[in-house]
Amino acid sequence: MKIAVYGAGMVGKKILSFPLRKNNEIVLWVDGNEKIWGSTLAGASGSYKVESPMELMNKEFDILLLAVINGWLDVRDKCIDMGVDSDKIVLAEGWSRVDYYVDELDRYFDIEKKPFVPFTKTPVINPLGHCGGETGKAQNRRKREGFFEKYCQGEGLDIGCGNDPVVDGVYGWDLMNGDAQYLKGVDDDSLDFVYSSHCLEHMIDVKIALYNWFRVLKAGGYLILYIPHRDLYEKKKELPSRFNPHHKHMFILGGDTNAYTLDIMEEISRSLKGYSVEYAKVCDEGYSVTNPKLPSDGEYSIEVVIKKG
Repeated sequence: MKIAVYGAGMVGKKILSFPLRKNNEIVLWVDGNEKIWGSTLAGASGSYKVESPMELMNKEFDILLLAVINGWLDVRDKCIDMGVDSDKIVLAEGWSRVDYYVDELDRYFDIEKKPFVPFTKTPVINPLGHCGGETGKAQNRRKREGFFEKYCQGEGLDIGCGNDPVVDGVYGWDLMNGDAQYLKGVDDDSLDFVYSSHCLEHMIDVKIALYNWFRVLKAGGYLILYIPHRDLYEKKKELPSRFNPHHKHMFILGGDTNAYTLDIMEEISRSLKGYSVEYAKVCDEGYSVTNPKLPSDGEYSIEVVIKKG
């Protein structure tokens, strides 16, 4: 199979680390950044010269692998406008989890799977190196509000922690630990707080995730949800997300729902029993970028704190 790749950034570099499967070859590597045209990418299966996307019109290929995340919809549309058959376009959506999970990329690359790492109650977070920042954006606001003193005391778990833990010493759960919907290996009633930033939208079943995230809390403990606000982050009302194709749901805090959008308070009500809501609010400190095709700055999230028992 002849493969063309679009994208020489973080996702492209990850793909470079995988050897190609037999009978597959990369025949072209392009990127929209004119400054890197002519540079060379070295990978597990060879070296590739980065060229202009216009070269897609001059090369035969069976698939075009989009190695981009932010703005991937725009890149796809531009390629289609240039004449690329939409059926040939494949998004490298699973690039961040393919080390642990079976993915479409396995069709093209020989990717050795790593064993899952069992959860242990040790205050160590293994940074993934490719995510983080949303929790950090909220740190100054939360300090002013006394958030950490009120809600992040004792033993806590950060679900989807990446390299941006909510507090020092928190336990971490991420891709290498398994399916975050279930928290396999985390005991019932064992934690003082559970925090999750920009992770719930990746869960297949929100109800199962909320149930298990609440399950592991002690009575009197806090479940803290920090999720992207549909209108502030997505800036559209239907999936797929322009900025993260992994998103399976959009969220709002009250208002109009649809087939893609969930009201987080309704989901909490349907999923949990024996709780009270400390507060639920929209967080938009520092937010200014309203262009629907550009990623936002500042906070663009909903924050909910739920007390157990």
